[in-house]
Amino acid sequence: MSEYDKVFKKACLIQLTSSVWMGSKMLDQSHMSKVAQNSEWLRGRKFLINPELLGPLHTSAHQSRDLVKRYSLPFPITGLYLIPKESLAFVDERLKYQKEKYEEKVQAFIACYDLARDEAKRHLGELFNETDYPLDITSKFKFDWRFLAIDVPTKGSILSPEVYEREKKKFEDMMSEARDLAALALREEFADIVSNLVDKLNTTSGQPKTIKSSMFNKLHEFISDLTTRNIFDDRQLMELAKVAKDSISGISPYGLNYNDQMKIRIKVAMKTLNDSINDSIEELPKRKIRMALAA
Repeated sequence: MSEYDKVFKKACLIQLTSSVWMGSKMLDQSHMSKVAQNSEWLRGRKFLINPELLGPLHTSAHQSRDLVKRYSLPFPITGLYLIPKESLAFVDERLKYQKEKYEEKVQAFIACYDLARDEAKRHLGELFNETDYPLDITSKFKFDWRFLAIDVPTKGSILSPEVYEREKKKFEDMMSEARDLAALALREEFADIVSNLVDKLNTTSGQPKTIKSSMFNKLHEFISDLTTRNIFDDRQLMELAKVAKDSISGISPYGLNYNDQMKIRIKVAMKTLNDSINDSIEELPKRKIRMALAA
């Protein structure tokens, strides 16, 4: 079993599909001169419906995608994320909840669809076109997800030896790219957290900032989650995380407000750590293999 085959013992892929009716349409060039006359509904595109009515659905879709990204790692196939097995049950339950809320919002939109279309007719005037509005508006909203695993075909499959070797090479290249993407994503997230902490430890206009426990919470959470999220066993990242853990071990954020020497020591340690994380990011391969998911 190769190192990449072992990855799918620790994680699987998740594909989230969420879509919202666009509710707008490109204007013909012959209509562009009318844009200035009704800028609220005509902006190069014509709004088929008040966009505020679709806002809650867009928010729900964004929240769901953010949830998946929060507990997953990027993957070279568009639309897929690599999710550690320890997070599967939690993410699945959260997505069930998000879908329930999303469908409630869809039903709320459908309930006002006819009235909203009448409003659009009044605003659009001669640009209103009944055929722009789907008869089955429900079909324009989707929310679903699935878990997948990818593997290279075995030698005993129907593939010829030549095709098998080619597909094996593709799989290895894809997983190598996934490893690089995961390393980049985790190290950049780590750098952002530490950089923000350094900023909080700095003074503004000579006045020290109040140190709050919440400033350290994200760092503690990131370090704790690494045991789950570091599925490619990024040793350098784990070493940097240990430095961070040791640096803040036993440190009371509240106590830092009354100990300037300790505050300076932590700030220097975090600044040095942030420089090391940024250096580790620069050392990562710059190549990027972009693959599209087949329909």
